[in-house]
Amino acid sequence: MKNERRTLEIVQIPVEHLIPNPWNVNRMTAEIEHKLTEYIRREGLVEPIVVRPHPTETGRYEILGGFHRWKICKEKLGYETMPCVVVHLDDKRAKILSINLNEMTGEPVPALLSELLHDLNREIAVEDLETLLPYDSSAIEDALELLKLPEGLDRLLEEEAAKEEAEAPVILSLVLDKKQYAVVEAAIDHAIRTVGAIKNRKGRAVELMAAAYLREAGEAVPACAATDDGAAGRRGEGRCLSPERSARRTSSGRSPPSTACARRT
Repeated sequence: MKNERRTLEIVQIPVEHLIPNPWNVNRMTAEIEHKLTEYIRREGLVEPIVVRPHPTETGRYEILGGFHRWKICKEKLGYETMPCVVVHLDDKRAKILSINLNEMTGEPVPALLSELLHDLNREIAVEDLETLLPYDSSAIEDALELLKLPEGLDRLLEEEAAKEEAEAPVILSLVLDKKQYAVVEAAIDHAIRTVGAIKNRKGRAVELMAAAYLREAGEAVPACAATDDGAAGRRGEGRCLSPERSARRTSSGRSPPSTACARRT
C-alpha cells in the first residue's frame, strides 16, 4: 500500500447518492441509535462520514464509515445532503479502512471518565446526562461512585485486570486437512500420556511438543514455555503470547474470529 499524505476535502453529497457497503460488521442497539438521533437533532452533524466513489454505480458513493449517522439523517431527520470525505481506495483497502474506523477508537480509562462525569454532574443531573451520553443512569452512578473509593484503588484494579488478561487462556486457531489432523491428534494423544493428570492436558501436550521441536531445531524456548519437570504445567503457567498476538489482544480487547478453532482444554 502507498503511504500517501492527502489533503482532506469535505463535500456535500445528496443522501440518495450514498449507498452502504455490503460488508459492514458494526451494529448499534436501538437505545444507542435513539441517543445518537437525539444528539444529531440537537447539535447537528459534527463530523463528516467517509465514502469512496461506488465501484459499479456511476455518480454514487459507497459509505465506509458513518453508516448509522447516514441512516439516521436520511430516515429520521430529513437531511437532503451530508458532509463527506471522499477517498479513492480499491476493495481491499476500503475494507481495511472500514474495520479500522470502527475498531480503532480507544476505550475510556474508568478513573478519568469518573472525573469527567463528576465535572458534568456539577451542572447536569444524572437523569439528564443519561439522555445526553451513551450510558444509562446506573452506569453513570457507578462511575461517579468510583471517585469515592480509596486513593490508588482504581490503579490496583486496572493492574489486576491487566494481570488477568495476560494470564487468560489463548485460543489457538489453525486449519488442517484430514491427514494433517490425524498426525497432530496422534502426537497430542502420545504427549498427553506423559503429562499425567493435570489441568489443561491437551494444551500442556501441545506446549511440550512445540518446546521439543524448538530444542531440536536449536532455537531458544520462551522462558514461560514448558519445562522438563512439568512444574509450569502443574502451576497453570506457560501461557506465553507472541508480540504480535499480544498486540492483537490488548489493542482491541478481543481476538478476531477465525475459520477453525482448536481450544486448549
